[in-house]
Amino acid sequence: MRPFLAVVCYFFFWQVSLAQITMETVRAEEGGMELYATNTGNVPYTVLIDYTELTNLNSIGSSGIVVARPGKSKVLTLKRVTESQSTNLRYTYSFIKGDYSRRSKEETVYLIPLPEGTVATGIRMTHIENRLQPKEENTDYVGVSFRFGLPTEVVAPRKGVVSEISMDKYSDKNNLDFDRGENFIELFHDDGSLTKIMVLSPGSEKVKLGQVVFPGDVIAESAGESYNSGLHVRLANMKPVKDGTTKLKYEMLPMKFVSKEGVSDVAEIQELVVVHPDEVVTAEMSKKEKKTYEAGN
Repeated sequence: MRPFLAVVCYFFFWQVSLAQITMETVRAEEGGMELYATNTGNVPYTVLIDYTELTNLNSIGSSGIVVARPGKSKVLTLKRVTESQSTNLRYTYSFIKGDYSRRSKEETVYLIPLPEGTVATGIRMTHIENRLQPKEENTDYVGVSFRFGLPTEVVAPRKGVVSEISMDKYSDKNNLDFDRGENFIELFHDDGSLTKIMVLSPGSEKVKLGQVVFPGDVIAESAGESYNSGLHVRLANMKPVKDGTTKLKYEMLPMKFVSKEGVSDVAEIQELVVVHPDEVVTAEMSKKEKKTYEAGN
């Protein structure tokens, strides 16, 4: 392995909700109530309902956390408890992108989001709080960075729906450790999680919102020339979870990547050769998608 100078990578995450989620209450049969959600986005959102008044009503199949699919859908049924008594309902709600309820059937393996044959250095990222010299190091998992030598294409690391694109940030700064205005493309996956692919060249996106992409599909061009660490791409995978009784947050999920050297969670700095094995590329495809892929190869 060639000599390598370790450079710390910082990660900062902020929540952006592009969809407008609205809730509607409808009187149901036998005195109950039904809640409908309208989601103007192209992927599901997790919605947390906080009841400020719930009189003579019980929810069926939910504890107040529901999923709003794209479009309009019924998300909750409230049944009247005592027929002779009146009912009343007041609530507030919050929401974030992603589906808390979905689970992956098998362990997911990611492609390193670069063309096959690229030599990249994988680095486990550290939380930006550590840059502020805290008394204790924040060891929370926040994603992985891959460094490489020459400008290149960036590809999708796994199958997903393009759920957000932010590619209009131009930086005139140099010697950066971190830039809050990083360009990114976000993918929504069948397991309900989201992967954000960051540090992309402005205006270089090759995909559009709502598009389904597959592992290895080109999504943008690389960037990072203005960073101390040079050209690199960062990835973070996250999923909605309940934080206490009245809040939602994202839980950062560890990722495993395939390379010529094997499958690794990049716990240590590693030099890796990018490969795109068919079994990883097709792992999340439907039977129809897999058949189309195999016919073209």
